[in-house]
Amino acid sequence: MQRIAKAAVCGFLFTGACAFAQVGADYLDMTRVQVRGDKTKEFEDAIKKMAEVNRKYKGDRWVALSTEYGEFGGYTFSSTRENLAAVEEGMGAFRNALKEGLGPLGDKLMRDLSAFSASGHNEIRHRRWDLSVNGPASREDLLKTIAQTRWIRTLTLGMKPGRNLEYIEAWKPFAAELQKISPAAPVFLSEATTGSPALFVAIYHKSWAEMDAMDPGVQKALQSGAYQHLMKTTQDTVAASQWEILRIRPELSCPPDEVIQADPAFWKPKPAPSAAPKPKTDAPEKK
Repeated sequence: MQRIAKAAVCGFLFTGACAFAQVGADYLDMTRVQVRGDKTKEFEDAIKKMAEVNRKYKGDRWVALSTEYGEFGGYTFSSTRENLAAVEEGMGAFRNALKEGLGPLGDKLMRDLSAFSASGHNEIRHRRWDLSVNGPASREDLLKTIAQTRWIRTLTLGMKPGRNLEYIEAWKPFAAELQKISPAAPVFLSEATTGSPALFVAIYHKSWAEMDAMDPGVQKALQSGAYQHLMKTTQDTVAASQWEILRIRPELSCPPDEVIQADPAFWKPKPAPSAAPKPKTDAPEKK
C-alpha cells in the first residue's frame, strides 16, 4: 500500500529450487515503521480503521507484526507478491479502497499515521526458496504455514558490498544440518532487492514452547563443522546483524482469504463486547 501497512516473513532452506516452482510467491513487499512511544495506541487505532476500510472495499492484502523483543515500537507490514508487477497492482488496490471508503479523509489518515511514526521505510525482498529449510511445496502450503504462525524469529544480516554470494555458499552446508532438526520448523531466507545489500532469515513458530522443543536440535547443528565454517565466513562478509522476535497481529492485518479460512478464530477475532449500561436508580426521596 502507500504504504504504511505491509510486512512479513522470510527465511532460508537448503532444498532444490524446482520443488518450489509452484509456490508463486517470489517477493515480499514490506513496510517497516518505528512508532513514537507515546503514540502507540493512536497508531494501532488508525491501522485498525485502515484495515477495516481496506477489507470492506477489497483492497490490498498484508500481514502485520509488532516487535516484541527488539527495539520498542516496531511494526512490520508484509505483502506476498508473485512478481514485481503485482507490487504495483497491490498499491493501486489499496489506494482505490482508501479513496472509495474514506474519500478525502484517506489522505488525512495517512498523514496521521506518518505523524505517529518516528521513522519508516519500504523495501522489496526476493524470496530465496532455494536456500530455505522446510519451505512450502505449493502456494496453499505457504498460506497454511502463515495461518498457523504466531511468532517469527528474524535475523537481519547487513552484508558487505559484493559478499552475498560468498556468504550464501557457506550457508548451504549449514542449511543441510538444519534440515535434520526435529521437530522441523520453517526457516525462510530472502534477499534485499531495494536498499543496502542484506539477507533476511525468518523462523516461523506456533508457540514459544515450539522454540524450546527445537533448541536441542539447533544446538547440535551449531556444533557442526558447517556452522564453524559459516561463522568464519560471516566475519568477512557481514557488516552487522540483528535478532528480533515478532508477534503476528491479526487485528492489524488484511491477509488472503485462504489464511483466514485456515484459522478464522485467530484471523477474525471478535470485537470486545461493549460494557453494559448501568441500570438507572431512582434518587431517594428527601424527607
